[in-house]
Amino acid sequence: MTMSTHLPFARAPRLPRGLAAITFGILCGGTFTAASAVADEDIDDVEPEPATEPGRAEPAPLDEDPGEGADAGEPGGGASRGHRPGGGKASKAEPAPLRIGGRVFARLEAADTDATDWTGQFTLASARLGVSYRWKDRLRVKAVLEAAGKVAVRDAFIELAAGSGVDVRAGRFKGPVSAIERASAWVLPTIDRGAIADVLEDGIGLTGRRDGVEVRFSAGKRRPRFSAVLSQSVATTGDDPARPLADGAGVSAALRGELPLCQGITLGVTGSNREVNYVADVARFWAGGVDAEIDLGAAGLGLRLWADALVGQSHLAAASATDPTTFVAGQLVAGWRLGGADKGKRYLEPYLLGAYLNPDTGHRRDHLTDLTVGVAGGRWKRWRVQAQVSLVSTWSKRPAALGGFGVDVDDRMAASLQLGAAF
Repeated sequence: MTMSTHLPFARAPRLPRGLAAITFGILCGGTFTAASAVADEDIDDVEPEPATEPGRAEPAPLDEDPGEGADAGEPGGGASRGHRPGGGKASKAEPAPLRIGGRVFARLEAADTDATDWTGQFTLASARLGVSYRWKDRLRVKAVLEAAGKVAVRDAFIELAAGSGVDVRAGRFKGPVSAIERASAWVLPTIDRGAIADVLEDGIGLTGRRDGVEVRFSAGKRRPRFSAVLSQSVATTGDDPARPLADGAGVSAALRGELPLCQGITLGVTGSNREVNYVADVARFWAGGVDAEIDLGAAGLGLRLWADALVGQSHLAAASATDPTTFVAGQLVAGWRLGGADKGKRYLEPYLLGAYLNPDTGHRRDHLTDLTVGVAGGRWKRWRVQAQVSLVSTWSKRPAALGGFGVDVDDRMAASLQLGAAF
């Protein structure tokens, strides 16, 4: 499940409603500290039960005070979990350092496109397994595999709490762009992120997982947070060749700032300069955006919302690598959750997704829209059933290969039913 993000390995120990939608990479409540350790233990925001020993107490709630003398900017500062200052034992024990968890999505879909009449298909949409190991709130190692279809590594990184509010992460992980992209599919109410999100990742090459290094800084809870990411460039052709050092070795850069306005509301701003290798050309493109994540559960309301607006350059419809086009995109996912205040409780959540993309602002009638309505329900953060109807509309002058090299995006109407569960 910014997403952020992260795949939750830790049990969601009686989260306050305003924190129930912690997403992959959106670090609500601080950095890699003793107070936020459980929040950062994840496997794609699937929150399994911890492997507690017989008679061992449950992990402390996320909002529990880490103890006097703890510095929110200094991981491991102050009293450790499970003990009170002065040596008195706390009522909650420190969670186990090793966590294993995962999720399974099974989907039935019927779709009608420009190329085909209504067709149906049942698929195993996702079968994900991950493991996370934490050492003394200073070192974390995480690896996640996707086994549905071709086995692939989704996340694999080492994260080090360097002190003074600084964390360093190296490996494969999600980039800092777009609140919707950074949120886990398990946390979002929708079955998927929609066609526009797919174009931003596969066609434009702006979002998604990358191999890289990230440095994060936070001065403490409810204060601005910042991150800088250097990642390897991608190729829309599916091949990522090594790049000359004279060209920066194909490294892309991104910066992100976040401001937690209050419990359950986080605003973000991002900027990036990326290299994209497409067909025979290699070029650098800039992009920027703003996003928001809202969860009003703490206020007694069920609203959950993710939104972002993005603008930048791309190779789509470009005459050459030196003459890029400018795109603009907007996305919104909103749901109203009824029930489900605690993990395992019954809930029902109607939702909608709306998205718009203009791949080339210099041309008319080339844009795309995506509208989805649906409902989800089940046992909060354990299992759920989702049903939705989506409509993707495209205009005649849209560029080719919006979905990646050799992949076009057409008009499409689909009805989907999905059953998902986490362990």
